[in-house]
Amino acid sequence: MEPSRVEGKEGAGLRREREALARDFSALRAYYEDLLASLQDGVVVVDPDLLIQAVNPAAEELLGRSATSAVGRALPAVLGPGTLLPALAARALETGRAHAEHGAPLTRPDGGQVWVCAVASLLADAGGKPRGCVLTLRDLTRIRDLEEQLRQADRMVALGALAAGLAHEIRNPLMGVRATAQLLASDPALPPAFREHSRIILREVDRLNALVEAILGFARPRPARLLPCNLNQVLEEVLALEEGGLTERGVRVRRLYDPQIPPVQGDAAQLHQVFLNLIRNGTEAMPAGGELTLRTSYERKSPRCRGISVAVAEVLDQGAGLSAEASAHLFEPFFTTKEKGTGLGLAICQRIVQEHRGVIEVHSDAAKGTCFAVLLPLAGE
Repeated sequence: MEPSRVEGKEGAGLRREREALARDFSALRAYYEDLLASLQDGVVVVDPDLLIQAVNPAAEELLGRSATSAVGRALPAVLGPGTLLPALAARALETGRAHAEHGAPLTRPDGGQVWVCAVASLLADAGGKPRGCVLTLRDLTRIRDLEEQLRQADRMVALGALAAGLAHEIRNPLMGVRATAQLLASDPALPPAFREHSRIILREVDRLNALVEAILGFARPRPARLLPCNLNQVLEEVLALEEGGLTERGVRVRRLYDPQIPPVQGDAAQLHQVFLNLIRNGTEAMPAGGELTLRTSYERKSPRCRGISVAVAEVLDQGAGLSAEASAHLFEPFFTTKEKGTGLGLAICQRIVQEHRGVIEVHSDAAKGTCFAVLLPLAGE
C-alpha cells in the first residue's frame, strides 16, 4: 500500500478519535453543568485568589447577580462589604478543611437582604494541591421569617394572658376615677381651675381606657370571615370615611387603581381596619399636607409572598420617612414613633394580614416618604 494512503488513513483515524474525545468532553461538561443547575443550594466556585470561576443558577438568585457579571471578579467585590463569606473561603483555603457559617447576611445589589447558611470546602486536585474553594449557600430567609413569626406568636400569647388578667383590675378603678371626676366637674361650687383639672382627669382616663381596649382587641382578635372582596372597593370605602379629615389636613388623594385586579379572599371589616390605619398614618406623616397615593396591582406567583398570586395595595405618603432602625421595629407591639401613639396599630395590621395568609411590607426614603404594601392571596388561591 502506498505511504500516502497509509498516512491518510491514520490521519482520518486520529481526526475521528479527536472528534469522539471532543464529543465525550462536551457531554461530560454538559452533565456537570446540568448537575450544578439542578442543585437547589447556591454554589460559587473560586480559585486560590478568591476570583469567581463558576456560579450556578441558585447562587445567581441568592446573590441577585448573573453568572456573567460575577465570573472573573473577586469574591469580596461581588458580595460587597459586611459579609463573612470571603473570610470563610479564605479559612478553608488556608487550613485545607471545610468551614461553616450558619447565619450569614447577604446584601443584594437591589438593597434586599437574604440570610444564608454557608459551607466553604477546599477544592483540590488528585495530588491534594489546592485549586480553589467551593462555597455552598442555602437560603435561610424564609426559616428566619418563620422563627420571627413564632417568636411574635409567643409574645402575643403572653400579651393575651396579661391583658386578660389586668383588664378587669384596671377597668374597675378607672371607671371609679372617671365617675368621681364627672361628679367634681358638675359641682357648681367647684372653683373653675379645679373644674378644668377634672376635665383633664376625664380625658386621661378615657385615653387609658382606649389603650386597654386596644390591648384586648390585639390580644383577643375575632376570627376572620374570609369572602371574596375587591381591594379597590375596600380602599374607596375607607376613603369615604376619612374624606373630611384628609381635606382638613390639606391632603390630596391620588388613585392609581388597577381596574382588572382580581378579588382577594378577605374579611372586609378587618381589611377596612388595616387600610384605615395605614391611611391615617400616611396623613399624620404629612402635617403640612401633601399627596397620598393609593395604588393597586396584581402579581402573578409573587416571590414576596411564597410564590403565590396576590393582589397588592400600596399606601404612599410624602412625609419625612422613617429611619432604618424604626422600619426594623415598626410592627412590634408597643413600638411607636408618635408622641402619643400606643404602638399597637401596625402590630394589629400585621396580625390581620398574616391571618389572611398575606404579607405587609414597609419601604421608606427620607427624600420620597414611606410606602406600605399589603399583599393578599387571590380568592381561590
